[in-house]
Amino acid sequence: MELGERLGKFNLEVEPTKTKVIKFGRFAARRAAARGEKPETFDFLGFTHYCGTKMDGTGFRVKRKTASKRFTAKVAAFKEWLKKARTKKTKELWETAIAKLRGHYAYYGVTDNTEGIRRFAHEAKNLLFKWLNRRGKRGCLNWEEFNRMLKLFPLPVPRIKVSMFETR
Repeated sequence: MELGERLGKFNLEVEPTKTKVIKFGRFAARRAAARGEKPETFDFLGFTHYCGTKMDGTGFRVKRKTASKRFTAKVAAFKEWLKKARTKKTKELWETAIAKLRGHYAYYGVTDNTEGIRRFAHEAKNLLFKWLNRRGKRGCLNWEEFNRMLKLFPLPVPRIKVSMFETR
């Protein structure tokens, strides 16, 4: 395998259980479409990389979205943090939640992943409501009050932070 030999020059090696050769690229996408299939995808650094086209519909482009395993793990980690932090003062909890959301948007806010970061924002907002509502007596916080709180102390808006195709 050429890749293994090349990496060997730098004292690196390929892990066979984590490595596979796939058909990927504009020709792979066309050929898969001709067979009535979808082109293959791969996960790397928390993103699923897949074949796509430019916004005008012409030309091949690699697109990225949050890998489903990573998304589920991040939501679970946010929920676990909220469970532990729910007894903290609301201001402290809110500031930490904002920092966590900003960090998530900074990493996952890449070109073509708008839907992924919006989904995370939605899940985080629902979890915040759920765990803030559990702090007092049953039903102490309804959605109307929570939305008023969001207007006074807004959560960061999910935005694309990194353009994968910016030219300088």
